[in-house]
Amino acid sequence: MVKNLSLIAVFSLGAFLVPAIAANAPELTACGIVTGADAQKFIGGPLDVKESAKVPAADGTSSYKSICTYLGRGENFQDMLTASRVLDITLHFLDTAEASAQMYDNTLDQYRLRINSPDLPFTNATITPIGFGDKAFLLEAVADAKTGYRSSLIVFYKGRVAGSVAAWNKPASSVETTQTVLRYILGKLPQ
Repeated sequence: MVKNLSLIAVFSLGAFLVPAIAANAPELTACGIVTGADAQKFIGGPLDVKESAKVPAADGTSSYKSICTYLGRGENFQDMLTASRVLDITLHFLDTAEASAQMYDNTLDQYRLRINSPDLPFTNATITPIGFGDKAFLLEAVADAKTGYRSSLIVFYKGRVAGSVAAWNKPASSVETTQTVLRYILGKLPQ
């Protein structure tokens, strides 16, 4: 009888502690998911970093955006598209999976509408659906007119997280580097 009461007490305590621990878990950020050491493995080092860790949503919900950009040391954050090494991550942590899906769909629609606009900082752009997360598409374009290098951006969503990733280490393939980084990020996101 005492043994049964002890087991009930342990399970009851666990039922109260697990949600409390989860509620106090630190919120994810882009630079927390892909650290400086991780970034160096993907695009080489040394790197400079610029971060907006947690930008609250304007609609007053608990949603937030996190941006993390790594560039080769001394490169210009204002002219990222011509940098030799870039890892740029934007993650939107939203309240629902439906909100993530809607953000993804809106982003895809905007890129499709503007893909050939002369106002964009890239040319020869293509959009290709790819199999990452719940949905994803790959945008490839020549963003550095001087070298003709094709940069890649993957826009995706998985559950309550929507975002984009761009990564390159010229002259290596930007598509392969970006896909490798996205696989890593998806592995770190909550299920």
